[in-house]
This record gives sequence, structure tokens and C-alpha cells, in this order.
Amino acid sequence: MSMNLKMMIMGVVLLAAALKTEAAEPNPNNRLQCWHCSSDTVGAEEFCGEVFNEDNIPVDLLKERNLSVLRACNSSIKSEHERPVCRKTVEEINGQTVTKRFCYYTNKSDTLTHCMDDPTEKNVHRVFCEDCLTEKCNGAIAVGGNYLGLLSCAVTLLIIFVSKHVNV
Repeated sequence: MSMNLKMMIMGVVLLAAALKTEAAEPNPNNRLQCWHCSSDTVGAEEFCGEVFNEDNIPVDLLKERNLSVLRACNSSIKSEHERPVCRKTVEEINGQTVTKRFCYYTNKSDTLTHCMDDPTEKNVHRVFCEDCLTEKCNGAIAVGGNYLGLLSCAVTLLIIFVSKHVNV
């Protein structure tokens, strides 16, 4: 078997493993951990903006007030049609940009960007909305499966590069 063929098979296996990892349900007990904050809350603007900065979370203040910015999505409803997701939204509300992160329950058949199509109130313009299925994933600038697309592209480029430059 040629080296090129071996490298292509290895790339396909790696990509398949990444796809399987992403497609798996995050937690069979519906206890997905999501960030929970809003940039328009006093004190949260330092960590809950468009870019989530976990290092700026005021841990001492939260302990003092018995608060947490990490929540478990708990559902007492066991539904074959519903799943917990971590959601991140960026909206313009009366001229102010507000970023929110929270647990949400959506239909299993909905895409991770389905929330962009949901209606908003009159004074709200939704700039960004995306759901994701892994622990604390709504802290990312772009959430959901976007990194999977980058991984797929990288593996494809690696396969092309190796097949062009390795002659065995």
C-alpha cells in the first residue's frame, strides 16, 4: 500500500473520529454545564462580553453572594424531542450591544443556528445566536460546530499536501 493511500486513510479516520465526538449527545443525564451571564449586568461586563474571559470572573464576590456563572441544565421533562443546549446571543437593545449566555431547551431537530430565526421584541436586533452541545461551549466567540469545520478543512489540506509531496 502506498504512503499516499495510508495518509489519506489516516486523515479520513481522524475526521470520522472528530465527527463522531461532535455528534454525540453531551450528557445522557441532561446535566449540561453552561455559562450563565449577561453583559448588561453590573460587574459582568468584565467577563461576559462578546469575548468571554473566565479569568475576569469575580470569584470572591460570587462566593460572598452565593452566586455562580456556571449552571447545570436540569430538565425534569424527559422528552425524546427536546435537548438541552448552551446558548450565546448578541443583541442590540435600544442601541446597546448585550451578550447573553444561558441554558436553553430546543427541539432535537433544530440546527445549532436555528435561534437566529426566532422572533425578537420590537426594540431588539439579534446580531448573533447559536447553540452548542458541549460543556461550557457558550464561552467561545463562535460556538457550535464551527471548530469542526476548521478541523475538517485542516485534515483535507494535510491530505492534499502529503499526497502531493510524499512520493513512496
